[in-house]
Amino acid sequence: MSEEKRNSFQILNDINLKNKVKEKIGLSYLSWADAWAELKKYYPDAFWKVYHREIKTTETKIIKDQDGTETKVESSYSNEVPYFTDGRSCFVKVGVTIEGREEIEELPVMNNKNNAISATMVTMTDVNKAIQRAFVKACARHGLGLYVYSGEDLPEAERKVIDFKAIADNCDRYQTVTLTEDAFKKMLSDVINDVQGSYPEDASKAIVEYVGRTSNGKRLSMFELSADNVALQRIYNFINEVKKQLAAPNGK
Repeated sequence: MSEEKRNSFQILNDINLKNKVKEKIGLSYLSWADAWAELKKYYPDAFWKVYHREIKTTETKIIKDQDGTETKVESSYSNEVPYFTDGRSCFVKVGVTIEGREEIEELPVMNNKNNAISATMVTMTDVNKAIQRAFVKACARHGLGLYVYSGEDLPEAERKVIDFKAIADNCDRYQTVTLTEDAFKKMLSDVINDVQGSYPEDASKAIVEYVGRTSNGKRLSMFELSADNVALQRIYNFINEVKKQLAAPNGK
């Protein structure tokens, strides 16, 4: 499909930001600068807006005349601040517009543990950080880096499509052999380590389901050569085939 026929969401959602995504306290994030630079490459006319609220302030001054008479004088003025509050905590509101369509993100002002900061403790530094994060999430609403927030490693267009059922069916028919005690222990150790490995969500789910079904719910650490020889070899082959598919281009 040509880019002329694809909408902005599809184009932005397919961009691989793997080299730009960073991690902090176990969470993945994209810097506002990288998001803005990437966005402007594809949509030079894109722009963003930080929403403000008006604060009205009234001051009262006491003025003394020469004869000592005191007069109260009230003056009012207003200014705008880039955050909103319910009296307990604060949040920011940022909009990103692409091709005339605005996506808005409202985000609490949070500390470095992702907990909302009390309204009485919020500083403009906190607000500025929240604005940057809200901007990136507004870009994600347009598609840019959206997969980061769904816990995926790659955009949808680059995710591997693997037929886990076909792999399972093949492994169920796998002709096993009788292992020696040492070979069994080595394979069991490899399987336990592999099960604990890091995989995309769909692959991890498939592995867990196959292990559970093939072992009849029995814990791997309790496997024995005489009773679990066949199950272990099929699990071993299933995991290795999944890893092979993940490593292959386009999951082939």
